Amino acid sequence: MVNDITAQKGLLSKLVSTLEAVVPYSDALYSEHRTSGFVKDSTGIEMHADADVGVKIRAFDGRKFHEICIHGWQPDILQKEVQLLARKLKEDIPSKKITLQVDKKRVDKDFSTEPEEDFRDVSMEDKATLMENLHKKVSGDKAFIECQIALRETEEHKIFVNKFKRLSSSWTGCSLTVIPIVKTDDGTTRSEFFRRFRSGFEAARVPEENLDAFLERAKKLAKAKRIEPGAYTCVLSPIVSGLLAHESFGHGMESDTIAHGRAKAAEYLGKRIAPAKVTIVEDPSIDGAHGSLFFDDEGMLPQPVNLVERGIVRDPITEILSGSAGGFRRSANGRAEAFDRKVYARMTNTFFASGKDTPEKMIKSVKNGIYIHQGSAGMEDPKGWGVQISGLLCERIKNGKLTGEIYDEVTMGGYLPDILKNIKAVGKDFEIQDDAGFCGKGHKEWVRVASGGPHLLIEKVELS
Repeated sequence: MVNDITAQKGLLSKLVSTLEAVVPYSDALYSEHRTSGFVKDSTGIEMHADADVGVKIRAFDGRKFHEICIHGWQPDILQKEVQLLARKLKEDIPSKKITLQVDKKRVDKDFSTEPEEDFRDVSMEDKATLMENLHKKVSGDKAFIECQIALRETEEHKIFVNKFKRLSSSWTGCSLTVIPIVKTDDGTTRSEFFRRFRSGFEAARVPEENLDAFLERAKKLAKAKRIEPGAYTCVLSPIVSGLLAHESFGHGMESDTIAHGRAKAAEYLGKRIAPAKVTIVEDPSIDGAHGSLFFDDEGMLPQPVNLVERGIVRDPITEILSGSAGGFRRSANGRAEAFDRKVYARMTNTFFASGKDTPEKMIKSVKNGIYIHQGSAGMEDPKGWGVQISGLLCERIKNGKLTGEIYDEVTMGGYLPDILKNIKAVGKDFEIQDDAGFCGKGHKEWVRVASGGPHLLIEKVELS
């Protein structure tokens, strides 16, 4: 970031004060987002880069937010636009008012990630060599007809200011994706993916044993079968239990979705939906996870929220307007895709909390069922609370043992309360996905997220 953070905070504070002379509340957010991507396959290496920089100034008149969004850092234009907005707001005072739940604790702090190996210090030549070597290792195995290697590097710089907060953050993230492709006996192709996320270039330094174990599993895709549709007893890996947590208590527990009458979760607040062993958490504060924040786009410092606590539906996640209007406890989930996009209540890191069982005990208890290793995507219907997770890679469990019999492109679906009530065991293990995931709101408004948890044992899971 080329600008002086102290000077930026000072100017943004003055702009906020100018607006608060005529409205109850104002805040300002400077946002700088830069991404570089590299993709390697048998045809060569491609590179792309993207940048988005700007400032959002908001003024709350007691009923709604008015926003100014200016590209780049242009102090003269910002001051001019704020003066114009202040004059306009002075003439238009709404009769009906909402009192915002503003966190009045004063904080002036600068935050930053601390990568083990800063990708900005690694030469382009070294990055290309690493990707070439990875590609050579995978494509050199005759089991694979092609392989794609993707490297993504992201920098985020933010400054948030209101009457009580003067915050800045510098966040970096790096992810590596390996996608080997196999050909089946009938000539079709199938692929599997390995992803790894860290704050720095250490993400690309994959331990040999981890990659080898993944490639051995990927080879089995060539002989993978189609599963017979039906209800199965399933053991979900932490990756898949995380997908279930994200899709089940994602958009349906966002305060703005609830406010618009689009979430069945509103009918369950304070009521039981799962056995007492089930707790689902939303936590932006987890160190090193892809969805973590130093503060949200409304200046809230991160803290965990129990969406489900011992089987009871508890607090939704919030942004300031719908959270205040609904009387919900504030959480650090006010997020915007970019400086010129609206702030919504959005997920960060969502997961099942650990339980008391071991994965080994769960598998051993299953006479005839399915272990779900991996999943690629999911979707939910917040209004009807239907859940679907697709792209599942599964393995048959027989007499308490994994058999090596693989099923690919399996889909899990059903009505969420039915799925949750059938959870029979929750693992004592815990894992946040080692991945750089993203979540959209209505197929847009993408933000970075992560999910995870322990192994789960669930009965009567519909697979197809």
